[in-house]
Amino acid sequence: MRKLLLAVLSALIVLLLAGTAWADDTNVREMRTECTASEDGSCLVMIRAQIFCSPEEKTFSFPIAPNAERISVTGANYSVSRTDKYTIVTLSGFQGGAIELAVNYRVSQTVTDGGDGQEFNLTLLYPDWPCAINRYSFEVNLPKNFESVPTLRSGYYGDLIDNYMDVRVENGVIRATLNEKQVLQDHEAIRLSLELPKDYFDLRFLAGKTTATARLMFLMLLVLCVLYWVLFLRERPILAKRQTMPPEGGNAGEVPFVLTGQKPDLALMVVQWASLGYLTITRNRKGRIWLTRQIDMGNERKDYEANVFRLLFQRSDRCDVTGDSYAKARAMAVTRASDYWRSKIFRAKGSPLLLRAMAIAAGLALCLACFDAGVAPKSWRWFAIVLLTLAGGLCCRLLQRVGGCHLRRHAVRTVLLAVAAGLFLLVSGGKCGQSFWMFLCILLQLLVGFAFRCGGPRKKAGRALASELLGYRRYLISASPSLLRGIQNEDPEYFYRNLPYADALRVGRKYAERFEHIPIEPCNWLEWGSRPAASAMSFYTRFVRLLAALRGEREPLLYRLQKRRSQSARPRRPGAGGENA
Repeated sequence: MRKLLLAVLSALIVLLLAGTAWADDTNVREMRTECTASEDGSCLVMIRAQIFCSPEEKTFSFPIAPNAERISVTGANYSVSRTDKYTIVTLSGFQGGAIELAVNYRVSQTVTDGGDGQEFNLTLLYPDWPCAINRYSFEVNLPKNFESVPTLRSGYYGDLIDNYMDVRVENGVIRATLNEKQVLQDHEAIRLSLELPKDYFDLRFLAGKTTATARLMFLMLLVLCVLYWVLFLRERPILAKRQTMPPEGGNAGEVPFVLTGQKPDLALMVVQWASLGYLTITRNRKGRIWLTRQIDMGNERKDYEANVFRLLFQRSDRCDVTGDSYAKARAMAVTRASDYWRSKIFRAKGSPLLLRAMAIAAGLALCLACFDAGVAPKSWRWFAIVLLTLAGGLCCRLLQRVGGCHLRRHAVRTVLLAVAAGLFLLVSGGKCGQSFWMFLCILLQLLVGFAFRCGGPRKKAGRALASELLGYRRYLISASPSLLRGIQNEDPEYFYRNLPYADALRVGRKYAERFEHIPIEPCNWLEWGSRPAASAMSFYTRFVRLLAALRGEREPLLYRLQKRRSQSARPRRPGAGGENA
């Protein structure tokens, strides 16, 4: 009798210890999954679970669908992270014990079109669930009745999971409950499959139909871009050559085309001619700009320059920059200067424009694949996809403009727009699961822009000329003030003669700053108000405003702000203002 009593007590102690250990382990006491499928194939998933966490557990993580959207969790603090396989929900802010949890999210692309019919696939329980589930049930509501039999598949039991669940189908609703004596082990998975007629779901707006084809098109265009560049447009980078003078016989207005392939600039031609004594520039009190001819231009300049100069002053010795003569001269200068230099410096083999277009087409293809996979399957989705894809193509063009932007006008604006475009593409690719491909697309656009930062493949003479201009640009911003002071003392027009070139090479402000402590004589070809400029920087401010007027543009924002600040800080004359003003 005593031995029997000791055996019973030992068994009770063992059971008690086992029960305590079981109670201390983290487990799911009860879980229910409710799914509602829409006619477009998307599905709303609601998970209700009672989780018991041991006191040592401070966080609890579990997987849900990798493409889950609109995720919300009630019952605990939570954070969401994504991996290649799942979306991970992490609970925090609890001290162990029972947690009543509710998780809601939406999944799309649960239906595939097989031609003869449709297949509905929904994962109810994802692998890597961290603990056992004692009681489990689910309910799947489909939009219409069906006659086929659903198929369940488990990670541990395979197709035999049906033997451990009570499955019922009624009026388009699939319900299943795990047998009372059965427990789902940790890392279990359950997937539902259902064969349906071909017109059961409305798949006209199914997401991702063009993803594979568009991505293949992107890869083909990417390879084509590389081959085209290697075969027709490849050349060595152009290095700066030491140069202290502008190219002989050159003109500052030609520099944008000669160095980067941009349009020539008549405004810089005009100020260059003025610094050489061909004309003077006057600004009247109303802000209008007049050009006055001083001497005729002969064969010492290029033929097209002489023709443009004669067109400016064909009616009289004075030319209003807002008149028809100046507008016609501007069009002639752009055309004639481009024609003059194009055959001299650029190779005819290959077309940079074609390569840029192919790179943008590759970006459009990838954007189509990205947004087709990411936009919700609604009736308006293709309208949104087209707009977003076109926006992606515009972003690709903005990224191409970054290459060599320091040699072009509006460099800061170009960089800011490119950064915004890159962020738009990266964020869009990340949200649609195309991060790597979108990064590859951005890299392609940047490389294409960098390859043509100097306008395209050049002849030997064109490379030499660009190298001289780059070397001269480096000299303008690196020459020592003592050297510049000595040259300025010997040649009072040195600052004014080089300033048009400095502005054409996008270093005008830096060049003027090097003359900050060097006195300059009044400019003899620019009449701007009653008082001459007091310093190089004050003249440069007038110079920038003059170029804006010659180009028919508004003055730069920076100088408008400086002008307002100086006007507000200017002391008022005695008696100014009030009723007697």
